[in-house]
Amino acid sequence: MTIQRSFDGDVAIIRIRRPEAKNSLTLAQMGELRSAVDEVAASPARCLFFTGCESAFCAGRDLKEADLEREDTYTVMTTVIHPLVQAVRNLPIPSVAAVQGPALGLGLGLALSCDLVWVAENAVLGSPFRNFGGVTDSGGHYFLATRLGPHRAAELIFTGRLISGAEAAHWGLVNRAVPAAVLERESLELCRHIASGPTAAFRATKRILCEDRSFEAVLDLEARSMDQVLKGADGHEGLKAFREKRTPKFSGL
Repeated sequence: MTIQRSFDGDVAIIRIRRPEAKNSLTLAQMGELRSAVDEVAASPARCLFFTGCESAFCAGRDLKEADLEREDTYTVMTTVIHPLVQAVRNLPIPSVAAVQGPALGLGLGLALSCDLVWVAENAVLGSPFRNFGGVTDSGGHYFLATRLGPHRAAELIFTGRLISGAEAAHWGLVNRAVPAAVLERESLELCRHIASGPTAAFRATKRILCEDRSFEAVLDLEARSMDQVLKGADGHEGLKAFREKRTPKFSGL
Protein backbone atom coordinates (compact mmCIF):
# COMPACT_ATOMS: atom_id res chain seq x y z
CA MET A 1 0.00 0.00 0.00
CA THR A 2 1.43 3.37 -1.03
CA ILE A 3 -0.26 5.41 1.71
CA GLN A 4 0.21 3.73 5.07
CA ARG A 5 -1.82 4.70 8.12
CA SER A 6 -1.08 3.76 11.71
CA PHE A 7 -1.25 5.10 15.25
CA ASP A 8 1.31 5.59 17.99
CA GLY A 9 -0.94 6.28 20.96
CA ASP A 10 -2.59 9.63 20.25
CA VAL A 11 -0.32 10.28 17.27
CA ALA A 12 -1.66 9.42 13.82
CA ILE A 13 1.05 8.42 11.36
CA ILE A 14 0.78 8.80 7.59
CA ARG A 15 3.68 7.43 5.63
CA ILE A 16 4.15 7.60 1.87
CA ARG A 17 5.75 4.36 0.74
CA ARG A 18 6.68 4.30 -2.93
CA PRO A 19 10.46 4.08 -2.79
CA GLU A 20 10.89 3.02 -6.41
CA ALA A 21 9.69 6.51 -7.43
CA LYS A 22 11.14 8.49 -4.50
CA ASN A 23 7.60 8.58 -3.10
CA SER A 24 6.26 10.62 -6.03
CA LEU A 25 2.51 10.23 -6.40
CA THR A 26 0.04 9.55 -9.18
CA LEU A 27 -3.29 11.37 -9.15
CA ALA A 28 -4.98 8.23 -7.80
CA GLN A 29 -2.45 8.02 -4.98
CA MET A 30 -3.03 11.69 -4.19
CA GLY A 31 -6.67 10.74 -3.73
CA GLU A 32 -5.64 7.97 -1.35
CA LEU A 33 -3.52 10.42 0.60
CA ARG A 34 -6.41 12.88 0.80
CA SER A 35 -8.64 10.11 2.18
CA ALA A 36 -6.00 9.26 4.77
CA VAL A 37 -5.80 12.89 5.91
CA ASP A 38 -9.59 13.06 6.13
CA GLU A 39 -9.60 9.89 8.23
CA VAL A 40 -7.09 11.45 10.61
CA ALA A 41 -9.26 14.58 10.87
CA ALA A 42 -12.22 12.42 11.86
CA SER A 43 -10.24 10.27 14.29
CA PRO A 44 -9.42 10.87 17.97
CA ALA A 45 -5.79 11.58 17.04
CA ARG A 46 -4.23 14.63 18.69
CA CYS A 47 -1.27 15.10 16.36
CA LEU A 48 -0.27 13.96 12.87
CA PHE A 49 3.18 12.63 12.04
CA PHE A 50 3.62 12.86 8.25
CA THR A 51 6.64 11.29 6.60
CA GLY A 52 7.97 9.18 3.75
CA CYS A 53 10.17 6.11 3.60
CA GLU A 54 13.62 4.94 2.56
CA SER A 55 15.37 8.31 2.46
CA ALA A 56 12.65 10.20 0.64
CA PHE A 57 9.69 12.34 1.62
CA CYS A 58 7.95 13.01 -1.70
CA ALA A 59 9.52 13.96 -5.03
CA GLY A 60 6.24 15.47 -6.24
CA ARG A 61 3.77 14.30 -8.84
CA ASP A 62 4.75 11.24 -10.86
CA LEU A 63 4.98 12.81 -14.32
CA LYS A 64 5.36 9.42 -15.98
CA GLU A 65 1.59 8.98 -15.63
CA ALA A 66 0.77 12.49 -16.81
CA ASP A 67 -0.12 13.80 -20.24
CA LEU A 68 0.37 17.44 -19.37
CA GLU A 69 -0.04 18.66 -22.93
CA ARG A 70 -3.51 17.15 -23.25
CA GLU A 71 -4.99 17.06 -19.77
CA ASP A 72 -7.02 19.91 -18.31
CA THR A 73 -4.28 21.08 -15.96
CA TYR A 74 -6.45 23.63 -14.19
CA THR A 75 -9.11 21.03 -13.38
CA VAL A 76 -6.54 18.49 -12.20
CA MET A 77 -4.94 21.02 -9.91
CA THR A 78 -8.15 22.45 -8.50
CA THR A 79 -9.92 19.10 -7.99
CA VAL A 80 -7.03 16.86 -6.89
CA ILE A 81 -3.87 18.72 -5.86
CA HIS A 82 -5.37 21.76 -4.16
CA PRO A 83 -7.87 19.80 -2.03
CA LEU A 84 -4.99 17.61 -0.86
CA VAL A 85 -2.67 20.39 0.29
CA GLN A 86 -5.63 22.27 1.78
CA ALA A 87 -6.69 19.16 3.72
CA VAL A 88 -3.22 18.94 5.24
CA ARG A 89 -3.06 22.65 5.99
CA ASN A 90 -6.58 22.77 7.44
CA LEU A 91 -6.24 19.65 9.59
CA PRO A 92 -7.76 20.62 12.96
CA ILE A 93 -4.95 19.02 14.98
CA PRO A 94 -1.24 19.90 14.95
CA SER A 95 0.80 18.28 12.21
CA VAL A 96 4.52 17.59 11.93
CA ALA A 97 6.31 16.71 8.69
CA ALA A 98 9.54 14.72 8.96
CA VAL A 99 11.42 15.24 5.73
CA GLN A 100 14.30 13.15 4.51
CA GLY A 101 15.65 13.08 0.97
CA PRO A 102 13.71 15.01 -1.66
CA ALA A 103 10.67 17.20 -0.95
CA LEU A 104 10.03 18.72 -4.36
CA GLY A 105 7.03 20.35 -6.03
CA LEU A 106 3.96 18.74 -4.50
CA GLY A 107 6.23 17.18 -1.87
CA LEU A 108 7.43 20.61 -0.82
CA GLY A 109 3.86 21.90 -0.66
CA LEU A 110 2.73 18.93 1.44
CA ALA A 111 5.61 19.37 3.88
CA LEU A 112 5.14 23.12 4.26
CA SER A 113 1.38 22.68 4.68
CA CYS A 114 2.14 21.01 8.02
CA ASP A 115 2.37 23.17 11.14
CA LEU A 116 5.93 22.12 11.92
CA VAL A 117 8.60 20.79 9.58
CA TRP A 118 11.67 18.92 10.75
CA VAL A 119 14.15 17.90 8.10
CA ALA A 120 17.26 15.82 7.78
CA GLU A 121 20.31 18.02 7.36
CA ASN A 122 20.94 16.40 3.98
CA ALA A 123 17.32 16.60 2.78
CA VAL A 124 16.71 18.33 -0.56
CA LEU A 125 13.94 20.91 -0.89
CA GLY A 126 12.87 23.09 -3.76
CA SER A 127 10.74 23.88 -6.75
CA PRO A 128 12.35 22.61 -9.96
CA PHE A 129 9.45 23.52 -12.26
CA ARG A 130 11.66 25.77 -14.40
CA ASN A 131 13.29 22.61 -15.71
CA PHE A 132 10.20 21.74 -17.72
CA GLY A 133 8.75 25.20 -18.24
CA GLY A 134 6.12 25.00 -15.52
CA VAL A 135 4.93 27.22 -12.69
CA THR A 136 5.61 26.44 -9.03
CA ASP A 137 2.45 24.96 -7.54
CA SER A 138 1.01 23.32 -4.40
CA GLY A 139 1.18 26.64 -2.55
CA GLY A 140 4.90 26.99 -3.21
CA HIS A 141 4.71 30.71 -4.03
CA TYR A 142 2.75 31.34 -0.84
CA PHE A 143 5.03 29.41 1.48
CA LEU A 144 8.30 30.60 -0.01
CA ALA A 145 7.25 34.26 -0.13
CA THR A 146 5.74 34.36 3.37
CA ARG A 147 8.63 32.53 5.03
CA LEU A 148 11.61 33.74 3.03
CA GLY A 149 10.43 36.99 1.43
CA PRO A 150 9.65 37.58 -2.24
CA HIS A 151 13.31 38.10 -3.14
CA ARG A 152 14.47 34.69 -1.94
CA ALA A 153 11.30 33.05 -3.27
CA ALA A 154 12.08 34.51 -6.69
CA GLU A 155 15.69 33.31 -6.46
CA LEU A 156 14.69 29.71 -5.76
CA ILE A 157 11.93 29.67 -8.36
CA PHE A 158 13.84 31.43 -11.15
CA THR A 159 17.01 29.40 -10.71
CA GLY A 160 15.40 26.08 -9.78
CA ARG A 161 18.08 25.74 -7.13
CA LEU A 162 17.48 23.05 -4.54
CA ILE A 163 18.55 23.68 -0.96
CA SER A 164 19.62 21.30 1.76
CA GLY A 165 17.69 20.71 4.92
CA ALA A 166 20.38 22.53 6.87
CA GLU A 167 20.10 25.58 4.62
CA ALA A 168 16.29 25.49 4.75
CA ALA A 169 16.44 25.60 8.54
CA HIS A 170 19.02 28.40 8.48
CA TRP A 171 16.78 30.48 6.22
CA GLY A 172 13.70 29.79 8.34
CA LEU A 173 11.80 27.81 5.71
CA VAL A 174 11.51 24.88 8.12
CA ASN A 175 11.67 24.58 11.89
CA ARG A 176 14.72 22.44 12.46
CA ALA A 177 17.35 20.32 10.72
CA VAL A 178 18.80 17.28 12.47
CA PRO A 179 21.05 14.40 11.43
CA ALA A 180 19.18 11.96 9.20
CA ALA A 181 19.84 9.09 11.60
CA VAL A 182 17.78 10.70 14.37
CA LEU A 183 15.12 12.51 12.31
CA GLU A 184 12.28 10.05 12.71
CA ARG A 185 12.95 9.28 16.37
CA GLU A 186 13.20 12.90 17.46
CA SER A 187 10.35 14.25 15.33
CA LEU A 188 8.05 11.43 16.45
CA GLU A 189 8.94 12.24 20.05
CA LEU A 190 7.95 15.83 19.30
CA CYS A 191 4.58 14.58 18.05
CA ARG A 192 4.07 12.58 21.22
CA HIS A 193 4.84 15.69 23.27
CA ILE A 194 2.37 17.79 21.25
CA ALA A 195 -0.27 15.06 21.49
CA SER A 196 0.03 15.19 25.25
CA GLY A 197 -0.87 18.88 25.29
CA PRO A 198 -4.18 20.83 25.39
CA THR A 199 -5.65 19.70 22.10
CA ALA A 200 -8.65 22.03 22.19
CA ALA A 201 -6.37 25.00 22.75
CA PHE A 202 -4.14 23.86 19.91
CA ARG A 203 -7.17 23.66 17.63
CA ALA A 204 -7.92 27.29 18.46
CA THR A 205 -4.31 28.24 17.87
CA LYS A 206 -4.39 26.61 14.45
CA ARG A 207 -7.51 28.54 13.49
CA ILE A 208 -5.85 31.78 14.55
CA LEU A 209 -2.54 31.10 12.79
CA CYS A 210 -4.21 29.99 9.58
CA GLU A 211 -6.55 32.98 9.28
CA ASP A 212 -5.31 33.94 5.85
CA ARG A 213 -7.50 34.95 2.94
CA SER A 214 -4.82 34.81 0.26
CA PHE A 215 -3.79 31.13 0.23
CA GLU A 216 -6.66 29.97 -1.98
CA ALA A 217 -6.09 32.92 -4.27
CA VAL A 218 -2.44 31.90 -4.68
CA LEU A 219 -3.44 28.31 -5.41
CA ASP A 220 -5.91 29.46 -8.06
CA LEU A 221 -3.36 31.73 -9.70
CA GLU A 222 -0.79 28.92 -9.73
CA ALA A 223 -3.23 26.59 -11.46
CA ARG A 224 -4.28 29.14 -14.05
CA SER A 225 -0.66 30.04 -14.73
CA MET A 226 0.44 26.41 -15.00
CA ASP A 227 -2.41 25.66 -17.41
CA GLN A 228 -1.46 28.65 -19.55
CA VAL A 229 2.30 28.17 -19.73
CA LEU A 230 2.18 24.46 -20.51
CA LYS A 231 0.22 25.32 -23.65
CA GLY A 232 2.92 27.75 -24.82
CA ALA A 233 6.13 27.17 -26.75
CA ASP A 234 8.35 26.90 -23.69
CA GLY A 235 5.90 24.54 -22.05
CA HIS A 236 6.01 22.23 -25.07
CA GLU A 237 9.79 22.48 -25.25
CA GLY A 238 10.21 21.87 -21.53
CA LEU A 239 8.05 18.75 -21.55
CA LYS A 240 9.72 17.44 -24.69
CA ALA A 241 13.19 18.00 -23.23
CA PHE A 242 12.15 16.38 -19.97
CA ARG A 243 11.04 13.24 -21.79
CA GLU A 244 14.18 13.23 -23.93
CA LYS A 245 16.35 13.76 -20.83
CA ARG A 246 18.11 16.81 -22.24
CA THR A 247 18.49 20.44 -21.27
CA PRO A 248 15.56 22.44 -22.64
CA LYS A 249 16.11 25.41 -24.93
CA PHE A 250 13.52 27.94 -23.81
CA SER A 251 12.51 30.75 -26.14
CA GLY A 252 10.66 32.83 -23.60
CA LEU A 253 7.32 32.22 -25.33
